[in-house]
Amino acid sequence: MTICRRTLHLPYKGEDIFDLISDVRRYPDFVKWLRRLRVVSEQTREDGWKGRAETTVGFGGFSETFTTDIEAKRSSLTVDVALVRGPLRRLTNRWRITPTATGSTVDFHIDFEFRNFLLQALADSNRDFAVQRLIECFLQEAETRFGSPGRAAEERPGAAV
Repeated sequence: MTICRRTLHLPYKGEDIFDLISDVRRYPDFVKWLRRLRVVSEQTREDGWKGRAETTVGFGGFSETFTTDIEAKRSSLTVDVALVRGPLRRLTNRWRITPTATGSTVDFHIDFEFRNFLLQALADSNRDFAVQRLIECFLQEAETRFGSPGRAAEERPGAAV
């Protein structure tokens, strides 16, 4: 089992960060190891959207496809992801955004476990690096979409369990 948590303090509006995180169709444009992401079903709601996506991740010659349910709620500024099927035994992911006087705080949580023991051991040994790379992808995309904040995002050490 791999659980990672991070809290970021960003100089961007919470609603803008929510829009970036809930815009899953564009993830392959800025998360380089995502080879493909296809929303296979979607229900637009008054408060956001709920849907299912097929995602293919790849590193070198290795690739895996998995399916997740995604729920983006604008009123709570949350995006939740849950595994439907794939090479994982378990996957849950939550982004929670809280507006602040100077921008927003983003709480990121991911909990996953591969079915394959070797893949899980590889994930465990590289989890901090992988989470940091993912966060960097989102920070770079935020700067591209919303402009340079004039100062670096501050990361408060999170619990990496």
